[in-house]
Amino acid sequence: MKKKVKIIPIVIAAILVFIVVFAAVVFGAMGRKSKEALDKQVNVKIDMEQVADGTYKGSSDGGMVKAEVEVEVKDHRIVRINLIKHECGKGKPAESILDEMMEKNTDEVEAVSGATVSSKTLRNAVNQALQSGLE
Repeated sequence: MKKKVKIIPIVIAAILVFIVVFAAVVFGAMGRKSKEALDKQVNVKIDMEQVADGTYKGSSDGGMVKAEVEVEVKDHRIVRINLIKHECGKGKPAESILDEMMEKNTDEVEAVSGATVSSKTLRNAVNQALQSGLE
């Protein structure tokens, strides 16, 4: 009976160590995938005076985060950003940058802390859409 009592804590400790190591490997792989995808994103400087009136679609893949948007421009101003898709996990707070982009009439806004990958992916999707409207 005493042997069972001594073995149980060892088994529990081994299981906990396995879980921690497994989680570290999984999260490390997810981080690498996101970094590689973000490194492939290209944002060009957008002069809104060069963007024609219209509605433009853009999409972006941030690895673990994906986004699709539709951006409406009128009189060289961003008047509407429709978020079509945002696969983001916990990155939903980043969606607030879309309102800031309309307010400031630019895609060049700061990322939301704690939702950096989503912020960068949303920004890239808007930038892609605006590139479609360049005259």
